Amino acid sequence: MSDTSSLETAVEFSDVPDWKPPKTTEASLEWADILTVDLSLFETNRSELVDTVATALQRDGFFYVVGHGIEAEKLKRQFAIGQLTFDGVEREEKEAHRAPIAEQGSFMGYKLQNYWEIKDGVRDRIEHYNFYLNHIDPVTQHPIPLQPHVDEVKEFLAETRQKVLRRILLLIDGVLGLEEGHLWRLHQDDEGRTGDDLLRYMIYDPLTSEEALTTNGVMLNGHTDFNSISTLVSQPISALQILMPDGVWRYVKHKDDALVINIGDQLSFMSGGILKGTIHRVIRPPEDQVHLRRLGVFHFAHFINDVPLDLLPSKKVHEEGHVIFEDKIPTSNQWEAARIKSYGTAKLIKGEAYDVEYIAGLQVRHWH
Repeated sequence: MSDTSSLETAVEFSDVPDWKPPKTTEASLEWADILTVDLSLFETNRSELVDTVATALQRDGFFYVVGHGIEAEKLKRQFAIGQLTFDGVEREEKEAHRAPIAEQGSFMGYKLQNYWEIKDGVRDRIEHYNFYLNHIDPVTQHPIPLQPHVDEVKEFLAETRQKVLRRILLLIDGVLGLEEGHLWRLHQDDEGRTGDDLLRYMIYDPLTSEEALTTNGVMLNGHTDFNSISTLVSQPISALQILMPDGVWRYVKHKDDALVINIGDQLSFMSGGILKGTIHRVIRPPEDQVHLRRLGVFHFAHFINDVPLDLLPSKKVHEEGHVIFEDKIPTSNQWEAARIKSYGTAKLIKGEAYDVEYIAGLQVRHWH
């Protein structure tokens, strides 16, 4: 797996504009030493993969996935559709498809720029559009330029769930000593109910020099994800950092056609804290990329609605983990909605390294 991008030529498709991936940075950065899981070994060497995932999720909370079986061309295609989502839809139509964030705690549709506060009055320059797995149909509810591609989005989500999410969850079953398939059944049960996963296209416009001075270069504050498992398609602009166990922020290095996996709040809670929901943030890219827009493609997996975020039925969890919620235990969808509503808009208790809010009795930190 090369450390430099093999995608540095325009990706041409007949029905969407060409996507020109940026060159990888030549800057000397401090990279996070995160592990790699090769899913091509899933059937032949599963025990070794379980050990790797156990180390990664108890130490860093992040790992790369390669050998996943999703064709490189399909990954490139997702970036082309993502580019169309932001550059091919007029502002008026985006406004008509604005997500009901404050009203319903939902990201369905567009989150437009300047909704969140980063620091001291500086607002975000982030835009994203979200397809929710259980609410993709009908096609006509989406912006007109995206409608021809909705079925393709559904197919990509289905493939990602089967080839990546399901197998990763089976490995985590092994890490926690759960019955095989337990975690997958919390995402898709025997009756066919599924968690309301998100497929997200997300783009960052550059901060101005003045804004970057105020935020210390931070474009998205340090946070844990709200869901169960998050998947990012690796992309060439170096801006994602994770807070490593030694307290140092380090960059996640780009790997061609790899996926970057991390644990969200909900699975971390249900593991009793054994699985680490790692703090991560996005900062201003290095000098040779600082002027570029950063386009991302994400899959945020969710438990089925109304799953209590209680400890999993695992001896390891009950012996080595700890109770997270002392009083009322929130459900998967209650936690998700609460975090979406408050993120970037709540009045926080200010601190030097991070600010604090409380949700369901827990301290939630927003790192600078």
